[in-house]
Amino acid sequence: MSMTFSQWLSHSADTDFESLVRTRRDLLQPESPTIPSLAAAASSRIGVSRGIEALSATELDVFIDLAKAARTTTDINVGENRHIDDALAEVVLPRLRDLGLAWPSAAPSETASSPKSTWRIQSEAITLLPTSAAESARALPWQAGSAELDSSTETIPTSLIHNSERAAVAEVISSLRGLVDELASSPISRLTSGGISKRDVTRIGKTIDLGLEQTITLLLAAKSLNLIGVLDDPLDPQWTASDDAADVLEGDRAQLWAALVSSWLREPLDVTQLAAGASANERLTVLASPKKSLFKGFSQSQPTMPLLRFTILEILHDIGQGSSRSAQWIHAQVLARRPLIPAHDFAMTEAILHTAGAFGLATTPLQNSEHFGPSRFGVLLAAGLASAMRAQAAQDPSIAPVNFSLESLEVPGDVVDEVRGGLVDEVDTVLIQSDLTAVATGPIEPRVHHILRKFAVVEARGQGTVYRIDADTIEASMQTGINAEDALAQLAEISAEALPSTLNFLVENTASKLRRVQVAGARAVLVVDDPVDLDVILSDQAMLPAGLGRLAPTVAIGQLGPERTMHLLESAEHHAMLHSPSGPVRKRRVITQAEPEVHLRKRARVTDNHLDDYIRILRSPGARAAPARSTDEPLGHMDRLREAASAGQQVTITLADSHGKERVIEMLPATVNGGRVRGTVKTTGAEASLSIARIVSVDVAGAQSDGAEEQS
Repeated sequence: MSMTFSQWLSHSADTDFESLVRTRRDLLQPESPTIPSLAAAASSRIGVSRGIEALSATELDVFIDLAKAARTTTDINVGENRHIDDALAEVVLPRLRDLGLAWPSAAPSETASSPKSTWRIQSEAITLLPTSAAESARALPWQAGSAELDSSTETIPTSLIHNSERAAVAEVISSLRGLVDELASSPISRLTSGGISKRDVTRIGKTIDLGLEQTITLLLAAKSLNLIGVLDDPLDPQWTASDDAADVLEGDRAQLWAALVSSWLREPLDVTQLAAGASANERLTVLASPKKSLFKGFSQSQPTMPLLRFTILEILHDIGQGSSRSAQWIHAQVLARRPLIPAHDFAMTEAILHTAGAFGLATTPLQNSEHFGPSRFGVLLAAGLASAMRAQAAQDPSIAPVNFSLESLEVPGDVVDEVRGGLVDEVDTVLIQSDLTAVATGPIEPRVHHILRKFAVVEARGQGTVYRIDADTIEASMQTGINAEDALAQLAEISAEALPSTLNFLVENTASKLRRVQVAGARAVLVVDDPVDLDVILSDQAMLPAGLGRLAPTVAIGQLGPERTMHLLESAEHHAMLHSPSGPVRKRRVITQAEPEVHLRKRARVTDNHLDDYIRILRSPGARAAPARSTDEPLGHMDRLREAASAGQQVTITLADSHGKERVIEMLPATVNGGRVRGTVKTTGAEASLSIARIVSVDVAGAQSDGAEEQS
């Protein structure tokens, strides 16, 4: 006799039952410790979907073959299925059973645990997986051939790993400072979509000597960390540095690096799509939130990009420090571990590997930039994140069976300490050479960087930084009001040696060209209606400090600013008003683009302390049979409908329409998936499809008597 899922749960061996319960902790609800409620939760669409997400590529291929076979028969004879290898099934089927995706349909006395026996699967899996003929004709993304992959390994010396990871940390912090500094000095107009164009991103990248994808990565991180925001100006809102960005960037560099990495790990967007656009007709802008999902295919219960980055860090950790593998090999490992993750494009994996290298989490051999291995920081981070996931799973079993939590993606304290110990002191002087390059021999202080950014552009970054001084940068700084003496004084203040003569000549030559036409600051202008009033003011001894000179009968210009001149007029008791055609000047503030706070209500789960008692209650006779009730939730309706369809039993369904009116339908159910039950109506003999969400109650013919027989 074939068994339904709830019947198998009731009669399964203790070891099999306990293995399923401990694997699917997300299904256990303290308020309903019964077999029917457990079976209903496992059979629901979300329950089956989460179980499928935990499968590897090999396990998923076997399960897809089972789902294809289930389209034509409920009971699947695995031993006679020519599409499934017996040795493979022997390994995979116990895993599918532990996830509640498949179960032996024969009684235990009939050797139901053998892989060659008859098995059943959850019906929801048929609609979730590619089981149609058209989908079967195409190769699945994770089934790409691996024969041409570069599977070789290359060693990376320990000294190279240490140097590269320290240089990467220093460089990424310097790049972040330069990015925010560039937005502070040259704000960018916000588009109507809320973001900025890729043309502006490219310009910023050239200024701070970064590629497009790495510039986008830092922009997204700066937005997440509230280092940049939008000016509160209704006429021209602009992206610029936030009010407290300077204090944050001048703080502890190790903490800044940790915040940057944590932000990157949690970022939901993919830089490759932002750089290329979602499609030919839809371009994406940076710093704007997309209106729809960027990923097609199987819908994940976990965010795609954070899960992908975490998986790549795991793979790098498994490669081991001192060794490296090709990017193609790492991508193949990603598909083997997480086959249903929507990020199947190799460019996504490659971009994450390059970013991991830029953050000091990965490194490459000197002779092969296409191979990647973990740095010391990367190994510690991957191990710390895995430990945090295990701790989170113990506190919140609802993240099973994938065992991934977005909240746990945070750089552990021991990694921050290691990074802090590897950072060298920041330098407060630079070596300005005769070829007009300024070389900082280590990480540079923000104050020195700001001075150099006035007169130079960044040419190279690393543990040190190289700046290039040229005529354009000097001219641009002088156009802001800095004269030659001030420019040379500021550069001499941060120079470790005397300034070279070539720099003095460049500054003086640029100044001599610019000083031919000078634009002075505005002075006070007095405008009167009657020339006699101006005569009185000019003859007043109290107004001599203003240095007023008559330009016209009713116009005079002074040597002081408007506020000081107004003060002198008030002191001499001359009635006047300050001219302000545009109204009072309002100080603009920067609004940081923080994500809206979302509060999620999570249902209680069974903790480790109560798990053994919960299993004992489920295995008790009272938890095995539960008569149908009209107050059951849709999950209970689905479970009873599936069992009735498997047993060929007739059901009586109470259905509510959109106005709340109820009607009774007697049906012989055939399939239950996609949130609907399909079957034959007894009175008319016609095929019908009913929404399970509208079902009030389900009464199975003979359910009461079957339950009584089981209890007896």
